[in-house]
Amino acid sequence: MTKLDIRYLLKNDESSLSVVDHLKGHFQEAASNVGPVGNVFTVFFHDLVIHFTGILIHRSANAHYPDLIQFPKVNKRFALSPQLLNDSDLFPTQPSRTAKTTLREIPLSGLAIGEALPFGYGQSRVTSKIVNLLGSFKPFVCAYLPNKENQIDWALETINELCRLHKISNSVAVLNNWKRYMEIHTTGRQDSLQGNGVILGTRNNLQNRKLAVNFMQQGKEVAGITHGEVANSIIDEPPFGYSERSLCTTLIDYGDFDEDGKFNKPLIFPKQRFYRSSPGIKKRYQQNDRITYVDIKQIKSLYIPTTYSGNDLYGPFHIYEDVIYQAWQKVLFSAFPGLTMKIHPKSKSPPPFGVPIEKRILEDCIADYGLLVFDYFATGAVLALMSDRPVIYFDIGLRRLSPNFLSDMKGRSEYVKIDLTEDLMGQIVQATNKIQTGGREWSNVDMARYSICKEDKFNWMDLVAALSTGTIPNW
Repeated sequence: MTKLDIRYLLKNDESSLSVVDHLKGHFQEAASNVGPVGNVFTVFFHDLVIHFTGILIHRSANAHYPDLIQFPKVNKRFALSPQLLNDSDLFPTQPSRTAKTTLREIPLSGLAIGEALPFGYGQSRVTSKIVNLLGSFKPFVCAYLPNKENQIDWALETINELCRLHKISNSVAVLNNWKRYMEIHTTGRQDSLQGNGVILGTRNNLQNRKLAVNFMQQGKEVAGITHGEVANSIIDEPPFGYSERSLCTTLIDYGDFDEDGKFNKPLIFPKQRFYRSSPGIKKRYQQNDRITYVDIKQIKSLYIPTTYSGNDLYGPFHIYEDVIYQAWQKVLFSAFPGLTMKIHPKSKSPPPFGVPIEKRILEDCIADYGLLVFDYFATGAVLALMSDRPVIYFDIGLRRLSPNFLSDMKGRSEYVKIDLTEDLMGQIVQATNKIQTGGREWSNVDMARYSICKEDKFNWMDLVAALSTGTIPNW
């Protein structure tokens, strides 16, 4: 009988939330002096969360992971005994400039573009080429901080407090690393920016955060476009408040659902919000209000997990370390006949030995399976829920979802709450037996509003044209 001891994981979530709350408090204090935008905590919020929650999680992790780290990420060795890092660890070597990269920086309009624009797999190929042609791609930039020296001192005082509160050893090394890191990415001189507006992908990305604060401090438009093919407000977790739904003048999100939860309220509220349909979901969505059970012994079932994260551990609610996730998966495949694992393209550890694997892109293979299974809510889960296939969602305690969305998802899927501290095999067998008994129907009708707008007015070209002149389309 397999059980997993995850008490330390729950404790890590509590500690991680305390880190986030501590940073929010100091953000507010700094905002009273320099405002919310040109604020050292605004710029480095996600990096600070990654670093300090990573230390807390790795300290109690079961294993060391071999993949390389890049600051602000850490590994177990660093978490147990922080050390002074080399400059190359703090700032990786930039790729050599080519004719292509130089051309991308030439402005053909008043539009600037940042990183990670979410055009979607196999979608908007022509549009992406036009946007990248017209927009001036911005290489490495420094974030302008008014009163920079004092702001960095405030941040270092906060870092020292976190080290003391969480009993992190060798705080001198931690402070030295952060001081050099912040100096690399900030400037005390505000230069006039080229471009009337900028389009950015995820603001978890530091480069995008720096671009956002620079443009916003000069009163210019910043369009922040969310990723993930689903309304970002359905995930009630801190990064969606301090990054994904923040740091822009205009937020462009998916679907017809927008709701502030306990943890995802924007750090800086956008002036306006627009919504768009996911092209990928709109193309693949097959409305069906009578999705029926299947005999799982007679069909192929596809398991859609999240990635093995290796050293990329941070919290709260974000991920289990690989050895815990693999232990759960080993039992899942022992108890579930005909299950195939969709390999995540960014995984840093191998799957359990001997399980059948699917290597194709999810969008290209999902229709070949009669039953879809997931245990982590991300883009793959959205594709499953929007399909016309029966779905099982094994809720193993990761992610915090909006109550409205969770209610609709329970009407769409066979929802199974898994207690990792109890008999895993018994819980899985009970769930698979239940889905085969018949008499149950599910509907994907209520799911559409989370990815598809009833009136989709968003247009990339309108956005490009408007931002080139420093305005926003009147959708």
